[in-house]
Amino acid sequence: MTDQVSSKPSTALVLGGGGARAAYQVGVLKGLAEILPRKKGTYFPIISGTSAGSINAAALAADADNFHQGVAKLIDVWSNFEPHHVFRTASWGLMSRVARWGWTSVGFGNPEKGPHSLLDNAPLRDLLSNRIDFSRIQSQVDAGHLSALSVTACSYTSGRSTSFYAGTSDIRPWARVHRGGLADAINVEHLMASSSIPIVFPPILLNGEYFGDGSMRQNAPISPALHLGASKVLIVGLRVERDSEAQEPISYPTVGEIAGYIMDTLFLNSMYSDIERLERINLALDHVPESVPTDAVEFSPIEHAVISPSVDIAAIAEKHYENLPRTLRNLLRIIGMERETSRRFISYLMFEKGFCRELIECGRKDALEMENELLELLSDEY
Repeated sequence: MTDQVSSKPSTALVLGGGGARAAYQVGVLKGLAEILPRKKGTYFPIISGTSAGSINAAALAADADNFHQGVAKLIDVWSNFEPHHVFRTASWGLMSRVARWGWTSVGFGNPEKGPHSLLDNAPLRDLLSNRIDFSRIQSQVDAGHLSALSVTACSYTSGRSTSFYAGTSDIRPWARVHRGGLADAINVEHLMASSSIPIVFPPILLNGEYFGDGSMRQNAPISPALHLGASKVLIVGLRVERDSEAQEPISYPTVGEIAGYIMDTLFLNSMYSDIERLERINLALDHVPESVPTDAVEFSPIEHAVISPSVDIAAIAEKHYENLPRTLRNLLRIIGMERETSRRFISYLMFEKGFCRELIECGRKDALEMENELLELLSDEY
């Protein structure tokens, strides 16, 4: 169940996971920057991110004193992304790593020596360290520009979903079934852990536990924002609003098709399930009789808006497939992932500027289409 623990009015931005698809989030932010007047500070005192969304969330938090500047920095990074900025793509190194990973995974190699994943995402750590001044996050909180930032990762050790947060002193850690919130100084390792796609990228050691992608076991993605005090929420989704219509099966599903649906389940389904829960709770609260004292009701309605892609992201990825490094395309073919049948899976790894720029423009247009609704949601922040 989605929780609310504070009645203090505050607007939160919730950014979920989706690998390279998170470029769409940057497009939505670009649209917002065009809609909203410039001011000192942020329009989102609370920012909550998971997986690739945690990267965008932390970047915005570090520039909470200047929302438009923070968005401009994100646009600059995502508009110029190339795969080698995220993981090593050199031909011999990539093939050698995959071969050694496979050898170790079937029990012949030394699991302690690794490698512990298909791809080496060390370049991403360097990029984040150079682009985000993590010391500014707590400084923004202390200066009053930011109430809280949360970054969610999942522990391979305990199986718990943990939302690490930096925030004001009145925020308290929380614990629920298989999930909780823990105060911590957010740094690059938290982002690496939160965005570590299982098997694709290696687990990250944090506070004595190994963590992986925050989308795993995150059954209530909106909950961290509410625990941090949000009463209004803007949710940026990464799934097309309408599912594809059922079609007669043409052939047996390929490895790529199955992997794509697994990735969709990991990154997208829990967010939209939580949105449905939130809307059901709001509907139920709307029917509470006026005679019931307000202090007798544990929850209060959460005003929210959801922005989702108006186009099929997988189709965009297929269009840009040839722009991926040849070594990566060959690797995908070796493991049974062809261009046409694996476009869902490939879209999560499509850190390629053409693809990202197209998603940014899509997100921008979708935000502009919702201008009136967004201005109403954010009216208390300007």
